[in-house]
Amino acid sequence: MKHPLQCPNCDEFRYLEYIGVRFEEGNKGFGVKLPVFMCKSCGQHDCQVPQEQCMKFKDEIMPTINDGEFFDMDLKYIFSKLDPQRKFTYYDHLGFDYDSRDYYLIPGIYREHDDGYLTPVFFDKDILLYYNNHPDYSVKLYSFSSGNIYHKGERMFNWGFGINRNGKIFKWLGDLSEDFEEDEMKPHLKRFQASNVPSDHDIVSKFYFSQNPFSIKDAFQKSDNEYRLFNIKSEFEHKIKNDFKINLSKLDIDAVIAYYKHPILDDRNQIFEAYLKLDKLIVENLEQTEIRNLLLANGLTTSDLEKDGKPFRSLKLFSLFIQHFQKIENADKIVTPLFVVNDLRQLHGHLSDTSFDKRYSSCKERLDSPNDISDLEFFKVVVSALIKMFEMLHPTKENDE
Repeated sequence: MKHPLQCPNCDEFRYLEYIGVRFEEGNKGFGVKLPVFMCKSCGQHDCQVPQEQCMKFKDEIMPTINDGEFFDMDLKYIFSKLDPQRKFTYYDHLGFDYDSRDYYLIPGIYREHDDGYLTPVFFDKDILLYYNNHPDYSVKLYSFSSGNIYHKGERMFNWGFGINRNGKIFKWLGDLSEDFEEDEMKPHLKRFQASNVPSDHDIVSKFYFSQNPFSIKDAFQKSDNEYRLFNIKSEFEHKIKNDFKINLSKLDIDAVIAYYKHPILDDRNQIFEAYLKLDKLIVENLEQTEIRNLLLANGLTTSDLEKDGKPFRSLKLFSLFIQHFQKIENADKIVTPLFVVNDLRQLHGHLSDTSFDKRYSSCKERLDSPNDISDLEFFKVVVSALIKMFEMLHPTKENDE
């Protein structure tokens, strides 16, 4: 079953937008902004106000308009609930700005018994910077579009938050009321009030799908970010240890990922800091000695593990490992994402060098990425490529879904 927000033409998820429509009769008429589900990919759009209701309203209002008169009319006169100024008074104490029309128009969040509870309230993403840089707090992103804030290892919010396609944070109005109920949470309420921004009417995210599922697939959202990367890498390494009795990494990744900080904003310094940490966790962390000894114990010679008298280092040894033990012929190509991460790590200290753009473009090209995408979008490409690599090396039923 298709999700109601999916475009019937191209399957892209649409967003809510308001477009102006003019109703004319002779030399008079009126204009009104109607809500539509708009597809950015192919331009398809569906009006969310039934045509017969619009025409009925037109027939009623036209006789009251004088000849030569044109004016703009608010949608609330057609649908009383679709008033952008309408508020759910039960939540007035929170002091948040939101658009109540989202609650009535976005599929799956309207509830007859909890009026306004699932209204999305939007925040600037920089609210997360405070918590990500505070010694007592951390931000954990379960995917690129869902996460939570933690205080000394404990969740600060019961249900976390979503991140929409425009990079805005959003939470449900009712959740905010419960999360900020205690007096000790009032300072956090003030921070969120300061970062509150107007609705952009888009809540497409794994957070939205999992909490308001239209299918079983919606309910069980698979992570697509570093959270998934670290899990699949850990599973792969445990399998290798069981099969070959070696540790692929010096440190168990499960023990160190708690210190990893996700890049929050589309900021080059933040993102290259993340590459530095990723490289330490998945490249520099490779146990060269154990891999080398296993290869030597299984038929390879010292000369097989060096070039021009220089011994191979971690990535080349890992490539030989999967070629030799997992029978993958194009091993160097499979591990390309690891080489790219290592190259990005080397670029970390050279962001202002004249050679940066050329080397950065090379990294994008090797992962078949457009050169004109943002730093954060390319970061997502890199993480996705790493996940696919480990899924290929460690195929499971879950990976095939």
